[in-house]
Amino acid sequence: MGLRGQEPNESTDDDIWRDLVARLEGTESTPTRTDSPGRKVTPAAEPQEDPPSEPHNAAPTDRERADRIFRNQPLQRRGPRDHDLPEPEPEPDGDDEDDGFVPEEPPPLGTGDPLTILAWVGAAGGPLTLLLFAMFWRDAPLAATFGILALFLAGAGYLVSRLPKHRDIGDDGAEV
Repeated sequence: MGLRGQEPNESTDDDIWRDLVARLEGTESTPTRTDSPGRKVTPAAEPQEDPPSEPHNAAPTDRERADRIFRNQPLQRRGPRDHDLPEPEPEPDGDDEDDGFVPEEPPPLGTGDPLTILAWVGAAGGPLTLLLFAMFWRDAPLAATFGILALFLAGAGYLVSRLPKHRDIGDDGAEV
């Protein structure tokens, strides 16, 4: 024995852990040693198990062990989604549609202010074109590079100038 009364390699935690796991799995745990002279580690009372519907000699599957663990709980709790919704009664006028909010039809794609679309092409396409020039056409003319840079600056400047200048007092700026 060491200074604290137990050898460093002797652990009561391992036996307790094995006993706990065995009780949760519903299997018989066998104590391997005693804690102190004259006192033997014994497992607690085994939980009541339902008789199996099919007799089999194989070890229980993971699903059966999990069912045994959760079936052994004192009270099954019900969550917010564990309730039955009442069936909606049909309306007497026969109108099954909801009279709530109906959004307006969105505008078709490709419509819009042509100048704004051109500004987006310049603002997004300018840096992308400059990146492609840097990777694949290293000796591109300086005039082409400056022209693309000017298109980017013009498109970004136009888009910034189109931003709203003022906000309403209670408006946070979010739009759907």
